[in-house]
Amino acid sequence: MLEGLFPVGDLDREKRTGLAQRGQLGNLRYGQRLDASAEHRWLLYVVEGSVNLVTSSGSTSVAAGSTRARQPLFSEGRFQEYAVASGTAVVLRLDNRLYGILHGQQSQSGYDVEETELDDTESALFAEVYAACQEEKLELPALPEVAVKIQAAMKDPDVDIKRLANIVSLDIAITAGLIRAASGAAYGVGNPVKSVRDAIVRLGLVAARRLALTIAMQQVFHSNSPVLKRRMHELWDRSVHVSVLSFLLARQCKGLDAEQALLAGLLHDVGALPILDYIGRNHPETTDEEVTVIIEKLHGVVGEIVFASWSMESGMSMVVRESGNWLRDHEGAPDYCDLVSVARLYHLNQSDPDAAIPRFHEVPAFARLDLPAPNEDGKLDLIESAAAEREEMMAVIQGKA
Repeated sequence: MLEGLFPVGDLDREKRTGLAQRGQLGNLRYGQRLDASAEHRWLLYVVEGSVNLVTSSGSTSVAAGSTRARQPLFSEGRFQEYAVASGTAVVLRLDNRLYGILHGQQSQSGYDVEETELDDTESALFAEVYAACQEEKLELPALPEVAVKIQAAMKDPDVDIKRLANIVSLDIAITAGLIRAASGAAYGVGNPVKSVRDAIVRLGLVAARRLALTIAMQQVFHSNSPVLKRRMHELWDRSVHVSVLSFLLARQCKGLDAEQALLAGLLHDVGALPILDYIGRNHPETTDEEVTVIIEKLHGVVGEIVFASWSMESGMSMVVRESGNWLRDHEGAPDYCDLVSVARLYHLNQSDPDAAIPRFHEVPAFARLDLPAPNEDGKLDLIESAAAEREEMMAVIQGKA
């Protein structure tokens, strides 16, 4: 049955069987409503009867057996959508998180995250963390208070520079970061600004908002566990590098916003945060190797849960789920997942030359971004020639004076 459904039909037979065994069938009565916000943990398919799907662009009937019914009922990240049963109907619920794990295992086979063998200890820990994830017992990192206020303000169509400046001024690090960014080489203006209001004017409301969110995120990369502080520091350092590389690449790609790329790059591995927190609180004796295996298996699906809890912009979840899939390919224009994939590959190529990673020309995302070929040292001139901007933006994110 699952073979004809998108995207789960791409899994091999064994993985489809495992996913189906964890699935659920739900009976709907006439007029019963399903809300995307309440069904976010599931991939939902109409298998009997029909429902009326309501989205921001209108309503449409989804009948069992139709081409549309072979796709998930609700679009990723669009929690305002809902559906109403047109009569008695049956829906199939498939665990979205489990699908992410199975898809990640399949799509990344052949490179550094091959079908990793788990010993008994790793298997037990994996099962425990996954169960905590399913039962919503993982402690998710809270979006910083100032970030919540910025998000809320930007949903108001009447928000202006003064209001955003007042919110940003509540946080000294963000204020300093915006002023430094607006005055620096990355934005090509030599004249320094002296106030956060002037910084927002120069950057623009949307760019300033995204940059402020990025700076605020430093607060979530922390751990109270002495054992895991080093891991958290390494995660933060790697995320900052990927973030700035994504920013520089975006400036060369039409249709992609540099500040959005900066934020996407910083948060591409955000799923590791709750996993590190859970292990630090419950299993501080866990070895580095065991932690690495669990993160590799679960960070994508956990990252999607974090993004959903933060109400991040549509499309960002794809970055946490797929940016480590070097073989990912798709139709249409390049997206932020392509950017972050190439940024991750570039960082790995420079920081760990012995890593089991593909060459640039083997990665569909690199070709899709239409970037010039790297030199014999595996470096891109467009990045190496922007050394000043690179250092400047790293300092902005890290809150350095």
